[in-house]
Amino acid sequence: MRASTAPGSGATAAPGSGATATPNPGGSTAPVPGSVPAPTPPPDAPGVTNVVPPIPASGQCRAGQTYSISVTSGPTDITPAGSVEGFTIFEPSTICAGHTYPLVLNGPGFGGDRTSAAGSFPQFTTNGYGVMSMDEAGEGGDGGKIRVMDPDQEGVMLLAAMNWAQAKLAWLAYGPTNDGADPHEPIMGSDGGSYGGMYQFMLVNIDKRHRIRAMAPDITPHDLNYALFPGGVIKSDWDLLLTGDGNANGFENGHPLNFDQFVTNSFVTDLAQDAEDPNFHDFMAYHSADYFCNGTSVATNGGAGTAPWLPPATAPPKINALISIGVRDTLFDFNNGYLNYKCLQQGGGDVRLISHQSGHNSGSGPNDWVSLVPDPYLPYYPADDSTDNRCGKLAQPTAELAFFNQYLKGQAGAASIVPTGPCISFELGDGITMPQLPTYTSGPAETPFSVGSVSLVSGGSPDELPTAVTLLTAPAAGLVVAGIPHIVMDVAPTLGVSYGTPIIYVGYGVKHASNPTLWDLVDNQVQPLRGIGHYDEDITGGGVRLLPGDQLGILFFGENTQFATNGSVSAPTPTVEPLTVTGTMYLPVMPNIAANI
Repeated sequence: MRASTAPGSGATAAPGSGATATPNPGGSTAPVPGSVPAPTPPPDAPGVTNVVPPIPASGQCRAGQTYSISVTSGPTDITPAGSVEGFTIFEPSTICAGHTYPLVLNGPGFGGDRTSAAGSFPQFTTNGYGVMSMDEAGEGGDGGKIRVMDPDQEGVMLLAAMNWAQAKLAWLAYGPTNDGADPHEPIMGSDGGSYGGMYQFMLVNIDKRHRIRAMAPDITPHDLNYALFPGGVIKSDWDLLLTGDGNANGFENGHPLNFDQFVTNSFVTDLAQDAEDPNFHDFMAYHSADYFCNGTSVATNGGAGTAPWLPPATAPPKINALISIGVRDTLFDFNNGYLNYKCLQQGGGDVRLISHQSGHNSGSGPNDWVSLVPDPYLPYYPADDSTDNRCGKLAQPTAELAFFNQYLKGQAGAASIVPTGPCISFELGDGITMPQLPTYTSGPAETPFSVGSVSLVSGGSPDELPTAVTLLTAPAAGLVVAGIPHIVMDVAPTLGVSYGTPIIYVGYGVKHASNPTLWDLVDNQVQPLRGIGHYDEDITGGGVRLLPGDQLGILFFGENTQFATNGSVSAPTPTVEPLTVTGTMYLPVMPNIAANI
């Protein structure tokens, strides 16, 4: 891995730096409104001759075709000679001479290949959109290495794909950018979930041409440090699943994954020392949407001798966005979606937030099922819920197409089926919308509940058996909890002295009137509290509908399966000790609201 070089130094310059040593793959250095020259298309990859079907003759139409393209992108932070970028073009189902069509970018989830089978994406192609499904660095047939969506590598590679599309697709629609700075740029949208959502935030922030007019990221992180190391506690089960055992050439879906060794080494080291290395913290921060919202600088991008090419930002460009997130997602939780929503709103575009039941909780990794057999929680979270992508009755794909129709095709009012206020999914088919999401610092006031004095043992209780404090019993009309809770709490050693770093977990739950012996952890979400001290922070949001007689309670756990490898006992210095917790939880409790979507 090489260190970045200063613009104008005579060495290879960073893309987007404004230096002349390397053409800027995101656009010209100082664009003049209305006169930005078209980008130079990247060359065909070695040994490849890319062929693009011609536009039909005047007055004629033809069936859309599907074809794969392979190009060489410009220099990146780890491949100075450039990398191979592969993608597949799905033309609209019918191409007519004289007609133009928007292009939707698509990226797979982590470990996945681009989609290349003809007939894919019918929801777009049959509605007059083209689609470009792109491989990501280190996966499928792409060059580069897996660096967790690095702007200095994946950014360069994916901008090359966008430049190729602009230069080569004669049917591509053009129009003014969202900010009005240029009246003639390709009209593009972006689609995908998880890793396939991360690329969208990256491109929106680094593409100087601002070609993406509308985006639809699903189950996507805002801050990778928060997602993978919440409260400084390594989410070990997920982290191990994502990186394997430290082998830089693992496999996923039957094909090789080419990890940058820095990534796998860092995870292995962090697990061993039970703490995130500062260099890895910088690396993850630079690769997060949050980097382009909070203005916080980082020093490195992969260890000593490296530095990020791009400066931090305090607000994104103007973008229209439909953000969707899984309330039960234990990898990228609801707060990630909410923070992305608040971030993009700063740009002044139309930004909307919907939630659903599905997400990373539905996969083969740490999921929604506890270890008890038979599972007593099944009645409260039936199997059909795990794949449900609806908020109430509104399905995410339906909402996405409507949103794109308005902002990529100019169909006035098309997105009216999508609520303008946040939508909270409670369960299959049950959701509510609100003008503003309740949080501790904004929105409708939250209700404080004292926890009194709670005794528990860190690392010493099964995660299915919480220490609970009952707060209230729902009246005959029922209640709703919807928003982001907050805690102001103190954790102290019961014996007066702590001999390590204890870790406990806090959430909230329901004891259903139909089963008064079981506490049901709301949305399966917990917040780790690492060490002795004072805590004043949000915990994972979402919501639940309380039926008459249901009890609401604060739940504390001494361990949790999402952090099983080392988060329960703070390896390498296991700390199993009695603790006392005091303080207050603030919950967004409100009168019952009927399903309204």
